[in-house]
Amino acid sequence: MALYASLRPRTEFTYASFSALGPDVVHVDPRHLDASIRRCADMHRMAPFTAVLNRKEKCVVPAALLATALGLPPITSEPNVARDKFAMRRALNGADVIPRTTLVREAGDLELVEADMFPCVIKPRFGFNSRSAVLVTDHGELASAYAEQHARYAAIPKQDGTNSDFVCEELVRGSEHTVETLVKDGLPLFHLVSDKLPMTPPFFVEIGDDMPSRLPAADQRICRVATERAIQALGIRNGWTHTEVKLDGGRAVVIECAARMGGGYFENLFALAYDLNRLRMLIDLHVGSHAVAPPEIRRHVAARRIVVSGPSRYRALENAATLFSDPRVTLVWPSAVSHIDRELAGPPHDFNNTLCEFIVCGRSGMEAAALADEIVASAVVRTQGS
Repeated sequence: MALYASLRPRTEFTYASFSALGPDVVHVDPRHLDASIRRCADMHRMAPFTAVLNRKEKCVVPAALLATALGLPPITSEPNVARDKFAMRRALNGADVIPRTTLVREAGDLELVEADMFPCVIKPRFGFNSRSAVLVTDHGELASAYAEQHARYAAIPKQDGTNSDFVCEELVRGSEHTVETLVKDGLPLFHLVSDKLPMTPPFFVEIGDDMPSRLPAADQRICRVATERAIQALGIRNGWTHTEVKLDGGRAVVIECAARMGGGYFENLFALAYDLNRLRMLIDLHVGSHAVAPPEIRRHVAARRIVVSGPSRYRALENAATLFSDPRVTLVWPSAVSHIDRELAGPPHDFNNTLCEFIVCGRSGMEAAALADEIVASAVVRTQGS
């Protein structure tokens, strides 16, 4: 990596390639990883790499296995646990599993969900992007939701070799927070805490985050301590981690802890709030070119998604130009207001029902959040045929 640190990724990391590497480009197919590892090993012998980096959930396992095979700084000692929600839950809690979790490989396994587990959440065992995660309140809703979401999820091509198992978890109450942590040799260097907006059941599509967290210092410490326990339990050794924590009455429960940096608008959030490029910081950490210090907050920011529901239709944001004319507002996705139009289906099953993403900067967290919420409330979504 030391030789290639200045290059910019040409594609997403599903199949890692860099535009300036010419014939040395290696397309990594997680389904045939051995051949890719052998090719990378040949490159490593000719021009040694320093580390393996990853920013995508479905690439956690291939990246970790590649790092180990090349003798580079390990990402996690248990890469499969970092992708497997059932194995992760057991690793995080040991014998005292909180929330209680049932593995659902087929419809008959739904009978194993005990009556006092409701309300609970049914979601793919290896899923991400809030895909097919649904809140249910009884066995009837559970059976119906599983049938619909399993059919939907099973039809999606799996590039990472995972299957279509589901898990059913008790619903954890409380506010939700994200902790982004940089880890070196198993030790957290620092934590950056932010607050997630409550999601709207029955679907768990993330609609917003405020950065930095406005929690009292004592509650932020509780979230950090829970995160550090999770990082240790999952054997995460190097790189960014993205941990989701529920906090209720001083009690923190880690929902998930990913061995990669948060995706979506999080890169823009950190750039605006901390003037931080997380990938650049990770490169500096490995190559030792710059001292890595905890970043300082520069701006208070609020990120929001405008998510649509209803039948499959072509949607557009009628007043986009007005909404995003304020200099405090940054349109993250798509890149221009003229592009806020696409066919979206509903009800919202995952991030694919997002019409646009934006970030607001403010003099305080409350000011940024208030303006962001006002924009969402004022959005006029035009639906084709309505």
